[in-house]
Amino acid sequence: MKIEHLQYLKHSNSKASKMVTELQQKGIHHEALLQLMLTIPRHDFVESAFSHLAYSATPLPIGKSQTISQPLTVAVMTQWLLKYSRLGRVLEVGTGSGYQTCILSHFFNKVHTIERQKSLFDTAHQRLSKMAIRNVEFHHGDGHLGWPTTLKVDAVIVTAMANKVPLALTDCLKDKGILIMPLDQPEPMIGCWQKLNDQWKRLEDGPAQFVPMLEGLVCD
Repeated sequence: MKIEHLQYLKHSNSKASKMVTELQQKGIHHEALLQLMLTIPRHDFVESAFSHLAYSATPLPIGKSQTISQPLTVAVMTQWLLKYSRLGRVLEVGTGSGYQTCILSHFFNKVHTIERQKSLFDTAHQRLSKMAIRNVEFHHGDGHLGWPTTLKVDAVIVTAMANKVPLALTDCLKDKGILIMPLDQPEPMIGCWQKLNDQWKRLEDGPAQFVPMLEGLVCD
């Protein structure tokens, strides 16, 4: 973990402690990840009306018909990355509130994150800037199109449900790179795959609950 980021992570309360205990009971065992999720002020990443539910085991609205994933979903995806991926560059599709982005920034050298909703993009950018997180590059764009410039990453994580994997996302993934993405075919699930030349090896999977991955930009 990049300890220099932890200067702002002073938050710890009974709700956060309960959340972490529940995560441990459900199979999250990476100690640095659990400590990080204990100390990040998750209530700052949700709408104020729902801040009292920020540490509960449920997705919550963040505006623009988008949600912040429940803690277990975030923890599972991150633990998969920490188990299988090289921790160089990661591409995140669906910045949302910036909570997952924040977590990724503490483990990866560089985070590239894409958000199609301009208002969410702006809020997340400002939020992480205030937290003095400097290793995240933001892009207001369509995740189906990938990063706007040539980019090769060690991992891709998608935080919205799609019916197929966009080619632009697999093209930017290095050999032996990791893809984590929810798909709705043949039934809703989230999977973790490793790219091996032109083949894919499924490493993990599980049930998924995500908003759909939409195309195009929203600028209001």
